[in-house]
Amino acid sequence: MPTIQASDIQRVDKQKQTIIIHEEKVYDITKFVNVHPGGKKTLSCRHGKDVTSIMKDGPHKHSKNAYRWLEQYFIADYYDDSQASDTTTLTNGTSGRDVAVIDGVLKVVNNSTTTAKDLVDWDKPVLWQVGYLGAAYHDWIDEPVDKPLRLFYSDLCEYFSKTKWFIVPLVWVPMVAMFLWIGYHDLSTYNLSDSYMLYGMSMLFAFGIFSWTFLEYSLHRWLFHSDPPITSYFLITLHFLLHGQHHKVPFDKYRLVFPPVPAALMLCVFYSLMSIVVPKVALHGVLAGIIFGYVCYDLTHYYLHYGSPATGGYFDRLRAYHVRHHFESPDLGFGISSKFWDYPFQTVIPLDPKKRN
Repeated sequence: MPTIQASDIQRVDKQKQTIIIHEEKVYDITKFVNVHPGGKKTLSCRHGKDVTSIMKDGPHKHSKNAYRWLEQYFIADYYDDSQASDTTTLTNGTSGRDVAVIDGVLKVVNNSTTTAKDLVDWDKPVLWQVGYLGAAYHDWIDEPVDKPLRLFYSDLCEYFSKTKWFIVPLVWVPMVAMFLWIGYHDLSTYNLSDSYMLYGMSMLFAFGIFSWTFLEYSLHRWLFHSDPPITSYFLITLHFLLHGQHHKVPFDKYRLVFPPVPAALMLCVFYSLMSIVVPKVALHGVLAGIIFGYVCYDLTHYYLHYGSPATGGYFDRLRAYHVRHHFESPDLGFGISSKFWDYPFQTVIPLDPKKRN
């Protein structure tokens, strides 16, 4: 097992790499710094320091999943050579050590550390494996990891399963404009004045946005967090495709927003159902608001994972709330862009006791 000395860490350029110590073990958390729920500075300022006590007794209680997440970045054991005498040497010597600092970056070669065997083979498409997990599926997805995820064997299907955040407004904002125009045309058949037309469209659009907030909560709670039968390969696979994958790899930046192809299919079904129950004069104005609400939701979701909200602001608090949903309370906190519906349905994540005190 390689051993990293305090003097090695002192030679690391903290602008290039972030190293921390926890319980006499060294972790390279460089990949995680920019997406840490507490913000980049929280981790950057602790480069080269022992975080054992701050994680245990600090202002925020870290969940079991947080400690599991940390283990992914383990690189070596720690030895504080600053406290040793000049004659003290490590058992692996100095000339033959497997540790080097090259151009300000700490590197461990011939690292023999092994990770626990997973229930799936991450070198193969995962989507077709999860259905066999059965009763172990739910516990497995609630233990997040930082690994590259491939879903499909087909390169084409894999390509369309990933989405960059800006594709969402690029595809759906023109759709919002189109439905607003159609809705305005529908209202014009009533020969209303321009002011009444504008007021009517504004009300329909606002009602659509409000309707989306309930849809967001409902889909997240009762569809995405449904419990597929442990004996159903198909339903477990479908659940993982819809949402389970996000809980397993929550910081995969290309799987944070909904791909436009399946979203378009869902819109067709939803449009057909709405056209049955909603009068034509109101249909397109309400639908424009719903789609606009969806765009705001998807962009908010991405921002909560990869943005840098101002400390103490609305999005900073919302980000901390959403991260607790991922790492601590997956059965609570179903509101993404707002906690509004968590209150009447009593699914608000309780305040961290340490922060309450």
